[in-house]
Amino acid sequence: MTTANIEALEASAKAELSALLAKESISLKDKLAITPQKPAELSPLERRTTMQETSLGFTESQARLEANRCMKCKKPFCTASCPIGMPVPAYLELVAAGNFEDAIQLIRDTSLFPSICSRVCPHEKQCQQNCAIGKSLKDPSKGLSLGNLERFCADYEREKMGGKKILPIDAPTGKKVAVIGGGPAGLAAAIDLRTFGHDVVIFESAKELGGVLRYGIPEFRLPKEILDYELSILPKMGISCKFGITVGKDITIPELFDKENFDAVFIGNGAGLALKTGVPGEELKGVFTAEEYLRKGNLSQPIESGKNVVVVGGGNVAMDASRMAFRLGAEKVRIVYRRTKNEMPACKAELHEALEEGVEILELKNPAEILSDANGRVEKIRLDLFELGEPDEQGRARPVKIEGKEEFIDADTIVLAIGSKVSSEIKDSTPGLETNRNGTFIVQNSETGETSCENVFVGGDALHGPQTVVLAMKTGRIAAKAIHEKLS
Repeated sequence: MTTANIEALEASAKAELSALLAKESISLKDKLAITPQKPAELSPLERRTTMQETSLGFTESQARLEANRCMKCKKPFCTASCPIGMPVPAYLELVAAGNFEDAIQLIRDTSLFPSICSRVCPHEKQCQQNCAIGKSLKDPSKGLSLGNLERFCADYEREKMGGKKILPIDAPTGKKVAVIGGGPAGLAAAIDLRTFGHDVVIFESAKELGGVLRYGIPEFRLPKEILDYELSILPKMGISCKFGITVGKDITIPELFDKENFDAVFIGNGAGLALKTGVPGEELKGVFTAEEYLRKGNLSQPIESGKNVVVVGGGNVAMDASRMAFRLGAEKVRIVYRRTKNEMPACKAELHEALEEGVEILELKNPAEILSDANGRVEKIRLDLFELGEPDEQGRARPVKIEGKEEFIDADTIVLAIGSKVSSEIKDSTPGLETNRNGTFIVQNSETGETSCENVFVGGDALHGPQTVVLAMKTGRIAAKAIHEKLS
């Protein structure tokens, strides 16, 4: 997308906005007639070879025009469906008027990391899906582009307002809280705990903060510049970090209490242990978990990714891995999924971008065996074939294997994107700490996040399994408040 293209979008939006604002009042009919705005973006062929962010965001006129589409519902379902209760109509009214500074302040009153959430939240399944104007037009995809509007405000703050402000900190309490994990839940908990006046130390096994934000989400969806911008507030607030330490291995929770004199512990180590398929051949050279594949791609580390890549799975991680494959030099990328595209849990926007870039979807198929060449590298996959049966407990059509039918496809690289679980180091090293069968921690009170061990709290994927970034942040903040109340 060239500068000329961006200028054309701005000129068109500016002209339509001027005509709209020239009216004495803006009626519902006028709002329904406003052209839904789409941000400029790199072309599919451009973005296949670069880690640059795919979407280039709204211009000022686009943001104001799109915000003017808001119907100002008395009972805004967009706010109700946002995990953190973003006051959407209120900040959109400010954007519509061109008051971007107050808009971002209102957003930050609710969200700690709007630059991040605006880029990675599944808006189409939450706020946008419940937008009244989308319902009026009988097309949820024509609901307000809330992610792009939030992003515009956050980017405006960074580019034109001198950046985010340091949050105020209450008087020192003399209490120390250990936060395990520097991902979304841990970061949110750490910031809130620090604002309450507690001393906070983050224990992170990696070399940098961010967790899935840094190592799991590709840079073409969440640039590291944006992540670092949002995280720059932590050292300014006096939050300490200890890197390269795996709690449960290098130090235990009992030791944090007894030897390091912490008053409370928050567990936010995520669900970073990749699941395997269990099919023969998954140990072969050229088979990767999505976690490993994305991590190395994000860090520009050497990885023997071939020209013919097959990704197994149907979620957003599968979309990320398939798109990453092109950027790592693949010429052909296919996703194998045991249902159809209609049942994929991936966001439609993520699926659309993957298809635009040339990813193929092999529906109603699943690996049964991975076969190697003479050098022990992946060469072929034997696939079982499926048909759709009755709905499962989630309402999706259940895949039913067709007995006696199979097919073979060539591949030199396979990426397994079939989910992840919580590792067991913390549980195994903490007497009395209870977990569910999937490794997530059992809480005594869902409104506080306190575990079976006193003064040990949990949030994020370690609590509810792999979910959204915004939900992880929400549970981190809930636990932080509960910790503060208990220590006060």
